[in-house]
Amino acid sequence: MTGSSMTADVGKREAHKIATRRAIQAAADALFDARGYADTTVKDIADAAGVTERTFFRYFSGKEALLVKDIEEWLPRLGTEIRRRPATEDPLDAVKNAFFVLAGRLQEAQPNLSWLFHDGPPGPKLEKSTPGLLLRFEQEIADALADRVREGTPLPPEEEFRTQVWARCAVAALRSAGIRRWQLGLHGPDAQASAADLIDQAFDIVRRPL
Repeated sequence: MTGSSMTADVGKREAHKIATRRAIQAAADALFDARGYADTTVKDIADAAGVTERTFFRYFSGKEALLVKDIEEWLPRLGTEIRRRPATEDPLDAVKNAFFVLAGRLQEAQPNLSWLFHDGPPGPKLEKSTPGLLLRFEQEIADALADRVREGTPLPPEEEFRTQVWARCAVAALRSAGIRRWQLGLHGPDAQASAADLIDQAFDIVRRPL
């Protein structure tokens, strides 16, 4: 076999992998939209994509991983909203209010990111699906907060550390509100106001002195 034919074969295999991955993702998005995340199984997705479950698991570790694309696309939008907040706004308020700006769009998104909490808090399964996702979430917020105060110059080390702590506290507050929503059994459109209240409560707890 010549070098050119080997290259062509490799190219075909890679193209097939890309096409299969896209087919699985498209099938999942359509099923999540039609049935909801909780009522869609891996077998449903594999059947709709025309692949076996074994093939599915060669591309994705589970259906949680199929929401990762949406999370990764959403993170820069959150960073942009944080940077748009008034310079005088408290950093934690800037994160919370930026999140609220996006909340309506998140609720309308299919699949909906709140579905991550439908069957319990996202934990090992999601971490296995996307190693480092939580760190990227924190870093996006930290970078946005830093941009609000850096004014084109590098931050002093103590100020950089402060933005990192704020970012981690903000992520903990948002995650805690999502977990609490699941614990209280709040699902569906009627739970949106309650979710906002829980986020407010979580950020108040972070600010409150011990």
